[in-house]
Amino acid sequence: MIMIEIVLSDTNQILCECEFSLLDQSGNVIECGGTDNRYYAARKSIHTLPLSLTREAVFSRRSEYLPDDKLSLICECTFSPGIEFQTTVETLNEIPLALIKQKNNYIYRNIIYKAEEKLFTYPNGLEDIKPLYMNQCLTDVEVRTETKSFPAHKTVLCARSPVFKAMMTNDMKEKKTNCIHVDDLENDIVQQLLLFLYSDNIENLQWESATQLYYAANKYQIGKLKDVCSSFLVENLTPTNVVELLLLAVTHSDNDLKKLVEDFILEHEEKIFVSNEWEMLMETNPLLVMRTMQLKYKRKSEVNYLQPWRKKGKLL
Repeated sequence: MIMIEIVLSDTNQILCECEFSLLDQSGNVIECGGTDNRYYAARKSIHTLPLSLTREAVFSRRSEYLPDDKLSLICECTFSPGIEFQTTVETLNEIPLALIKQKNNYIYRNIIYKAEEKLFTYPNGLEDIKPLYMNQCLTDVEVRTETKSFPAHKTVLCARSPVFKAMMTNDMKEKKTNCIHVDDLENDIVQQLLLFLYSDNIENLQWESATQLYYAANKYQIGKLKDVCSSFLVENLTPTNVVELLLLAVTHSDNDLKKLVEDFILEHEEKIFVSNEWEMLMETNPLLVMRTMQLKYKRKSEVNYLQPWRKKGKLL
C-alpha cells in the first residue's frame, strides 16, 4: 500500500476530512482514497491513511500515472478546531464534488501547462549531473574492472549506494586508494550501473544485462535499480527462462521475486515441468524442485480446505 502521512503546522487544529485524487498524464482526475470523520461524536485528527491505488497498480500504468517519474496528487482537506458537534446551526447546499473537481481540474491543468511551457528549456538536476560523468569532470575516484577503469565522483556514489558510502567514509582500502574494484562485473554492466547512478535511468535493458544489474544492485544496495530490474525480468518471463529467475531469487533471498516466479511456474506448469531447463534443475537442485512441487499441492489443499466453509457461508 502507498501510505500518506500528514503533519499539521497548527497544533490547535485537526484534520478531520481528506480526499486524494491522482492527476494522470492527460490531466484527468482519478479518485484514489480518503477518509471523513467530521460526523464522529469526538473528532480525531487524521495522521496517516492509504491510497486506494497500490504501488503495483501505479507502476503497472507508469506511463499514465508517473509521467517523468512523478506522482501528482490533489489533496482536498477539511480542518477543525476540534469542537464536538452540539446543534446544527446552518445547512449549506454545495456544488457537487464531481463538478468542483472538473472545474478545478481545468484550472489546474492550465496552470501546469503555463509553468511547463516556461520551464521546459531548463534541464533537471540529474541532467546537469550526468555530463559530469560523461565528460569526466572533477572526478575523484575510480571504479575498476579487470580490464577497464571508470572515473567517477565520490559524492554521487555515496549518495546512491550505502555500500559505496561505507567504502569511502570508513577506514577501508577504497578510501585510501580512491579506487573501487568490481572484478565480478563486466565492463558494459559497470557502465550501465554508473549511468543509472548519475541519471536515474536505464537504457536498452535486456534479459542478460537485467540479471547482472540485479546482482550489482543487490550487492551495492541500490534499491531502485533492483526494483527496475526485477520488474523487467518478471514482465519478460517465459517457460524457458523462468528457472534462471527462480535461481536468481533464491540465491539473493528475494522472497517477493521468488513468489512472483512461483506463481508463474504454477500458472504454466504444463509447459515448464516438461522443459529441458526444468529437467536440468531436477538434476542440479532437486530440493528446490521438490519444494516448488510441494507448493503446488499445498495451495491446492488450501483451496479444497476453504471450499466447504465458503459453501457453508453461502448457505447461511
